[in-house]
Amino acid sequence: MIIKSARMKTSSQGMSSTCRHVFHGSDNDDIQVLQGFEFDVKSELGRAKAVGSQYAVRHVKISSYEDMTDNQALDVVRMYAHEFKADPKTATIIRHDKQRADNKASSHHYHVYFPEVLANGKIMDSSFSKIREEKIARIAEIDFGHVHVVGKHNLSVINDLERAGRKSYADTIRRNTPSLDPKNTPDASYSERQFRRAKANGINLNEIRQTLKDLRVTSETFGQMIEGLDNLKIRKGDKEDTYIIVNHDNQFLGSAHRLFDMKKSDFNQQYHAYEASLTPVQSVTSEPKTSSEKPLQTVFSKNGPEASRENRPASAPRKLAPSPEPVSHIHADLANDTSETTEAMSRDEKTAVNRQNSDRMQARQTIQQALAGQEAFHKKLAELEQKFMARWRHIKPEPFSDPDSRNPVLVRQKHENILKPLRNKYHKAKTSWFNGSSTRKTLQEFNDALKNIKYDRENFNNLDILNNDDHFNYSLNYMSDLYVSGRERTRKEWASDLTVQSYLKAKKNFDELIEYINKTENIDLLQTALQNPVHAMKQMRELKQSEQQEKAKKYRHSGRSLAFSYDKR
Repeated sequence: MIIKSARMKTSSQGMSSTCRHVFHGSDNDDIQVLQGFEFDVKSELGRAKAVGSQYAVRHVKISSYEDMTDNQALDVVRMYAHEFKADPKTATIIRHDKQRADNKASSHHYHVYFPEVLANGKIMDSSFSKIREEKIARIAEIDFGHVHVVGKHNLSVINDLERAGRKSYADTIRRNTPSLDPKNTPDASYSERQFRRAKANGINLNEIRQTLKDLRVTSETFGQMIEGLDNLKIRKGDKEDTYIIVNHDNQFLGSAHRLFDMKKSDFNQQYHAYEASLTPVQSVTSEPKTSSEKPLQTVFSKNGPEASRENRPASAPRKLAPSPEPVSHIHADLANDTSETTEAMSRDEKTAVNRQNSDRMQARQTIQQALAGQEAFHKKLAELEQKFMARWRHIKPEPFSDPDSRNPVLVRQKHENILKPLRNKYHKAKTSWFNGSSTRKTLQEFNDALKNIKYDRENFNNLDILNNDDHFNYSLNYMSDLYVSGRERTRKEWASDLTVQSYLKAKKNFDELIEYINKTENIDLLQTALQNPVHAMKQMRELKQSEQQEKAKKYRHSGRSLAFSYDKR
């Protein structure tokens, strides 16, 4: 999630233009005003001038990669208002619906206007706004179960949360931040000013950025990526060791490494190697290169737990994986050694033997490769499950998840199995008049068992549960019901937590994804899920929808075929 704000000055002329875009922008598919009116925003300009405030309104933008409900957006507004000492009821909230360039991210985002002049005449707090806005975004991501965004100020956010006693949030952010060094945080592909300037010239930087990202993912090598730019060109920037991308009209679009979503050092190193190399770029099926050009790092290999084979330097020959040992359940004919030819054989017989040996070897290699592929598939699947559980490690375990622990009949039976033998033992010892020490011992054992299963004797002051069977059975029924009602109440409190609700929703979707990947053995979908489960969910639903459409199409076709055959008769 990204939350950023801009304070609009009373002296600027931008109020009309920003209101025109936010309330009436033609580049949006739909605009919904959830709270307040356009008049409320514009009236703050006169109110700010009246009290001599330098700023009139604060324009806050809230966007997330995952879909966010309006209620969740209102929660973020309330969090923002609480953080900056404002009144959420005075905020004007607008939702924009617009398809993203990658067709995968959420299609809606929110604009919020806060009056800079509060009801008490004071000015809205603005100190360390970027850090505090990132803190709100990180907390919302955890509460809503969204993918964690690595912000520039995550270290400051963690320190602030720990000072405030919100250690669970701080620990979760720390676990999901690869590096707390601000130098390693991602840079924006372009600034807001660059985006507006390009838009005024008819250039959509979002679409260009997405096109370049797709080009990076689909290119086998860095050279292929550069040569696939088509109408775009890479040129040396004004700053030292910086490259920029321009269009056919030489209009500046942005820094090359940012638009390609690469680290500057990695991009420069590979670009220098590409310029120095005289070897033409080869296709995917060509032999390994001998030049110094490095293969392009794909999205899957970028953050994966293992180095992908695309990350291997092009100058190093590809090593074949060692052939696995023969598996015990392979057919005996395939596991046997190859047959040998003899001098007494004819030429045709020798040819037949060699062909048979070749077929056996090929069949064995095919089976071994299939087994190795299945093993790798299940390892990746287990890794995906581990990543999901690590992401929700901060969630308290589900209390009394076993249904048997909430079944009063089974709880009563368990308690009876503990108490009844000790009760009988006491009665047996009591029958012997000379066995006083044994009687006291068995009585103590019975009382200790009552304490262990938390039977409070105060609830049974007027009952003789030790000697009266009816009283004993009543206590078993009473305590089993008490146990179950307490456990159900604990589960209800656990399930009512918003973070837990987000987890349960994510768990349901994740289980559906795992089941689909297992059923279809879709390796591409598995690789996508390892990097971005949200993308994988959308792809899975698209695949399921296309499968259903294909089934419906076949069903209609078969129905028409049957009708035609019936008419023909």
